[in-house]
Amino acid sequence: MAPFRWPSIQNDLGLAKEVASRKPQTHQDWDGIATVLSEVFSSDSNRVHLKGRGCRERLTRLIEKNEQDDKKSLKK
Repeated sequence: MAPFRWPSIQNDLGLAKEVASRKPQTHQDWDGIATVLSEVFSSDSNRVHLKGRGCRERLTRLIEKNEQDDKKSLKK
């Protein structure tokens, strides 16, 4: 199975909404989020299997990117 590459903004939004509603603290919480999102992102032709670590790292990258963009816009 190929790794999931977060192909659209809807996937990122789904991740952010799920994290905001659950407020994960432990790796079991992140695994639960990954399980839910795996079902949501899967289709009949393309099964998705996410891991908690991948979800956590993706959210961290999104937050870091947002902070960088904020710094750039504040400098202008």
